[in-house]
Amino acid sequence: MIVKEKYFEIVDEVLSHNFLGKIAVDATVGKGKDSLKLLETVGDEGFLYGFDLQEEAIDAAKKLLKDYKNYKLFLDSHENIDKIEKFDLVIYNLGYLPGSDKKITTLKDSTISSLKKATEKISEGGIIIVVSYLGHENSLEERLGVDDFLKNLDQKIFKVEKREFYNQKNNPPIVYLIEKKVER
Repeated sequence: MIVKEKYFEIVDEVLSHNFLGKIAVDATVGKGKDSLKLLETVGDEGFLYGFDLQEEAIDAAKKLLKDYKNYKLFLDSHENIDKIEKFDLVIYNLGYLPGSDKKITTLKDSTISSLKKATEKISEGGIIIVVSYLGHENSLEERLGVDDFLKNLDQKIFKVEKREFYNQKNNPPIVYLIEKKVER
């Protein structure tokens, strides 16, 4: 299938490339599903770092990742992604923790700050995936901020793609793919 119908199909397409042995970051751990995908993608020789502000999220992710040892989760904002020196693959799944308090959400300022740091720390050839949802109180402001930030990245350094599910109802997510070009 060429045209995707769900955001995770886009994510899976990106993750199907060779990231074995690489360093990945789940900037918004949530229940740990993206963390698990990233660990499977980087393999035993790779490593995963994850960030989430909610202890409930970290606890859920640890249960899901119980068979892995090559990860570290931070009970901290994704804004502090610069705790990690360098990485090759990052995913942001913006919004709120499913099944929890919808008033606790990602926010424009911390997300833009995190993305700025991520674009500085990502390795050449590295990929940043941002999944942006509408539907919570701060979501439109955050999406517009992300959109503006990514639109203004230097095209000599980054390739940025924006994928929308154009004819779907109920505020489908937008997926942004950012790749740092390899200098030649």
